[in-house]
Amino acid sequence: MAQKAARGGLFLFVGNAISTVILAIGTIIVARLVGPSGYGLYTVALVIPVFLVSLSDGGMNFAVVRLPARLRSEGNYARANMVLRLGLLIKLTSSTVAFLICYAFSTAIAAIMLNRPELAGLLQLASLVILFQAIFDGTNNSFIGKDLMQYSARAQIIMSILKCTLGPALILIGFGIGGAICGYVLALAAAGLTSAITLFGKSAHSSEQTSYSVSKELRGLLAYGLPLYFASISNIFMTQYQGIVLPHFASNIEIGNFNASWNFNALLMILTYPISMAIFPMFSKMDPKNRSGELARAFHLAVKYSSLIMIPASVAVMVFSRELIYLVYGSAYSLAPRYLVWMSAIYLLAAIGYTVLGNFLNGLAETKTVVRMSVLAVALYVPLGPALALLWGPYGLLVADILSTATSVLYGISHISARFDARPDFRVSGRILLAALGAAVPTVGLIQFDGSGIGVFNLVGGGLLYLALYLTFVPILGAVDRQDILNLRSLLAVTPAISALANPLFNYESRILSATKRKAREVKGTSTHGVP
Repeated sequence: MAQKAARGGLFLFVGNAISTVILAIGTIIVARLVGPSGYGLYTVALVIPVFLVSLSDGGMNFAVVRLPARLRSEGNYARANMVLRLGLLIKLTSSTVAFLICYAFSTAIAAIMLNRPELAGLLQLASLVILFQAIFDGTNNSFIGKDLMQYSARAQIIMSILKCTLGPALILIGFGIGGAICGYVLALAAAGLTSAITLFGKSAHSSEQTSYSVSKELRGLLAYGLPLYFASISNIFMTQYQGIVLPHFASNIEIGNFNASWNFNALLMILTYPISMAIFPMFSKMDPKNRSGELARAFHLAVKYSSLIMIPASVAVMVFSRELIYLVYGSAYSLAPRYLVWMSAIYLLAAIGYTVLGNFLNGLAETKTVVRMSVLAVALYVPLGPALALLWGPYGLLVADILSTATSVLYGISHISARFDARPDFRVSGRILLAALGAAVPTVGLIQFDGSGIGVFNLVGGGLLYLALYLTFVPILGAVDRQDILNLRSLLAVTPAISALANPLFNYESRILSATKRKAREVKGTSTHGVP
């Protein structure tokens, strides 16, 4: 299971990283071609459709991962395919209703909600995003539930290439903002429909009949999906709430710097998305009653290995925040690096299970706990956000986000510790954090040689130094041992190309471990020399 998760995670990482870069390029091209005013209208026209995409999901994005994965692990392939089709049907039905509402009331929505009556026609065109995004998301999550992550990665890349090329091409032809929106819709349609054809082609070989009724499967899908749907709505609310609170306590310059920093979250999301989505089907296949020991160990190792990636990545973004912001946005965004430091800090919570816990609970169908965690986070953030923003401006909102998220995660950890005897190893997490911070100190000293903060030397030279120091400190501090090296080699063995790239790192870690052990023996021998 772990090998499949690692292999799938690598596919998702590559697909997500490539598509993120391509989409960023496409966004810059569109923004330059239509100008600030046109780009503003383009983003406003997509606000309601993109919001309705999340609102019409009904939790099916989670359901089509967990339920088919669990059924397939039991050998019930026909029932898994049936559940998958019903989940996609529910998602498509609710998305069709949302599309019809957006399309029919586009004039009123444009005039009243958006305060842009002239956007009614563009909003009608943009409403097609609701339909095709539903198809794209549903089929790609279904690939994950069927352990076909490579097809999900391929679809992401195809969609990003089409979105990056079709929109700018239609603008250049003369279709303006409408062309940009049309390119967005066509990219989703082509990638989504192609994925759907591939998905059902992969499921067509199963001719086995299942005795389960459609109504019973529908009840199971809704019982699992709806609680997670309400939890996701809470997360959407927090994002929108932040956008409402910020203008009351920050200047336009501060808001601009804050949003510029927020865009860099994509750097860390490139890492968190494949980790969380790859382990989702793995935990879905595990029976907490019959495999409780394996389940607890799987959670412990998942937190450890994700922390080995996320904690140093978070610290690295903090260390190079000035370089990253200035290279992309310029030195005019002088406040953004400090905001980025605080935004990145939330990923340090990987040490207590932040990147693993949600899909661990989703995989075990502990949906009520996920809802309670979301409610707790919202209940804390709603009063804390404005209170801390009044004191510290945008920094207050970021601190409120970290505190509410940490409290929610700790509540979830206490629940799974009592119910499944699963918990992170906080001592190991502390050692990983110490290794990352220890590597950061000399790196910060090095990059101070370039006072401008925009030199390539800072990122390349400093990045290599940070990586070398981190890889050295991790085994010395005892954050990894020989068993971890064996585990990681085994996990990556299913992807020979990645394994070949990682082997020199594993060999280096092994040599450090050997040297550390030899030094410890020498010190022990010296300390006992001459003692009778």
